[in-house]
Amino acid sequence: MPKKYVLLLVGALVTTTVSALGAVFIVRRSRTEIPPVSPTVPRVEDLEPAVGSDAAAS
Repeated sequence: MPKKYVLLLVGALVTTTVSALGAVFIVRRSRTEIPPVSPTVPRVEDLEPAVGSDAAAS
């Protein structure tokens, strides 16, 4: 009978761990804003085209 309690305890620990990891994964994936790669480099969407540059003309 004690082995059943050990198996029940191990099963509960595994279930809790998997549930917690799944919750963390879901919460992290539900973020709407993707963090920048570097705090010093702006995102491409935030950059405005340079006035008078050849790249803006094409």
